[in-house]
Amino acid sequence: MENEFTEEDFIVGPISGMRFRDKDTLFAFYKEHARLRGFSVIKRNSNKIGGDTARYITYCCDWTRIRKIKFTTKSNNCKAMLAAVLDDFGCWRISKVVHDQNHDLLPSVSRLMAGHMSACDSLKRDLVAHDRSGIRPSKNIRLAEVQHGGPQNLGFTPKDCRNYILKSRNFEMKEGDAQSLLNFFHEIQVKDREFFYSINVDNIGRLRNVVWVHSHCKAAYEQFHDAICFDTTYLVNRYNMPCASFVDINHHRQSILLGCALMSHEDIDSYIVFRTWLDAMGNVQRDAIITDQCQSIKAAIAE
Repeated sequence: MENEFTEEDFIVGPISGMRFRDKDTLFAFYKEHARLRGFSVIKRNSNKIGGDTARYITYCCDWTRIRKIKFTTKSNNCKAMLAAVLDDFGCWRISKVVHDQNHDLLPSVSRLMAGHMSACDSLKRDLVAHDRSGIRPSKNIRLAEVQHGGPQNLGFTPKDCRNYILKSRNFEMKEGDAQSLLNFFHEIQVKDREFFYSINVDNIGRLRNVVWVHSHCKAAYEQFHDAICFDTTYLVNRYNMPCASFVDINHHRQSILLGCALMSHEDIDSYIVFRTWLDAMGNVQRDAIITDQCQSIKAAIAE
């Protein structure tokens, strides 16, 4: 089935019995209704019966707090919600709607709520392009506001814009830095034929991750790989990129280095460096890890 909505439909909002072709369309409809009314929505829970197919889903006002607290107050007990079920035809049917909010609605500032802030790709490209050309962040943000017809059309607050500009700089390498890094690795490889390195860049050539492993690290890993420590506590370069080290303990209880990596961010995408390092080591002992980021690493390995 096709879902086409008018401005009036969004203002009226969800009604019990309405059907949607998929849950993404359902959520987008409820989210736009919430934006127009002046609140934000979140997914509360879903029920999966048989495999990974969700059969029941609930969205609620983000003033509802799903956490254990000593006191329940008006600010964390909003009852506004929407519940939907997957019917026999593969469509999502709204089974229950509660429209009543117990807090003030703020449609004039809903664009600044966390659930509604979303910068378009063109804005992100403009911010990066202006920053590369040497425009200061304050003027960069002002220029973006003018180009997009005012701050209300950015989808980002000025602070978010500034953070995005600074974050994008972490990916950039100054002219000559990338080549210097490659030259350094080539020099090592001449002396150490088993030296391994891998440089990962994004689709426009910006540095994302670097992994390097010496031959003596590979030899040590063959003997000591029972419990690997993956440490990302160091920040040792101008780009503020975490420098990760792979470390184990030998028979004398001494730390031995098994490889190093530079990471753009400490997220699942960046933990691809761990899989790269495992490949360099022959992919042995996947589960022998001691780290504070175990869940992120396991997710990266599983991809």
